[in-house]
Amino acid sequence: MNQIIALVVAAAAVSACGDSSSSYESAYGGGSSDYYDDSFGASEARAAFDEDAAREAAEEELASEGYDYSYGCTDDCSGHQAGWDWRAENGYSAYGNSESFEQGGYAFDEALESRVEEMRDDYEAGMDPDY
Repeated sequence: MNQIIALVVAAAAVSACGDSSSSYESAYGGGSSDYYDDSFGASEARAAFDEDAAREAAEEELASEGYDYSYGCTDDCSGHQAGWDWRAENGYSAYGNSESFEQGGYAFDEALESRVEEMRDDYEAGMDPDY
């Protein structure tokens, strides 16, 4: 007899749990679709790092800065500067008649990669992109 009473009480408790018109739901505007409230203006997901925009911005910056002396100079650095300028204006390094001209273009390419990597690291650290 006690087992039957326990079963009846358990059945009543389980059926009350599944009742969609419970006092909790009616008091708090229930319904499973209402559990998430975005009324506090959660921020949107960040856009992915834009490699092309970063590269373009870095190229513009480097072109205005001039040769960075990363390969050194023997005299006046005019050959290195000419290679740097060629790369900045044409978008690619070129072989020239002098080693210093080539090194100027290589220096630009290396500085560009370094600058883009720095921008990517800053972005991944949570900073806003600078492009």
